[in-house]
Amino acid sequence: MSSQLDEILIVEDEPLIAEDIADTLKEAGYGVAGIAHNANDAIKVLRNGSPSLVMLDIRIDGEIDGLMLARIIRDQFDVPFIFLTSYTDEKTLDRVKDLNPYGFIVKPFEDRELTSHIEIAIHRFKKESKDLASMESGDPESLFIKVGNNYHRINTAEILYAQAWDNYCYVYLQNQKYLLPHTLKSIGEKLGYENFFRVHKSYLVNLNCISSIMESEVMVDNVAIPISKGSKTNLLSRISFL
Repeated sequence: MSSQLDEILIVEDEPLIAEDIADTLKEAGYGVAGIAHNANDAIKVLRNGSPSLVMLDIRIDGEIDGLMLARIIRDQFDVPFIFLTSYTDEKTLDRVKDLNPYGFIVKPFEDRELTSHIEIAIHRFKKESKDLASMESGDPESLFIKVGNNYHRINTAEILYAQAWDNYCYVYLQNQKYLLPHTLKSIGEKLGYENFFRVHKSYLVNLNCISSIMESEVMVDNVAIPISKGSKTNLLSRISFL
């Protein structure tokens, strides 16, 4: 059984099939992050939310098929995905293997088969996420983030904000996000609080990336982030006014 945090994005261009999958997921205790009938809709959901997993039909409406979308998800969103398909030809399977999905389910499938694949995929992803690590380089203005066996250098100034997710933390850049096995508090301590500020118990923002401050929100890269009353008072004391 999944936790309440495990929400699934369904990418399926057949509405009846998508709704049937959504019902199956809900009965199994999962949340549904959204139903997308094409790649553009799926990307919008990924940018505005944090699904635990994406279920991808290989053949979907639009110029971007499920395999192309999977590559985008892998490279830009760091979210596990499972393929749903009725196509098992050699060419398709070769493309699938290259993307290293967390599962491959052939239609038609049984409900239990579907939920079992999801449970295993999410467990595998969370286990692998424990291998992700932040590590300071010799330059305090940059960090290395370990993803699998690779290390990616990022400039701390490029970090827009961080969001708590259970005992993990999402770190957002302009066109990328990383899931790190650290609490928001430890991420804040790693980045330092000279340029970063905790506006909410679940959010840490880059002060230099705030575009506006409203009654109960701050805007960072066109994303509205909640701010608590106590944090707002402290935030206003940190900024300069004309």
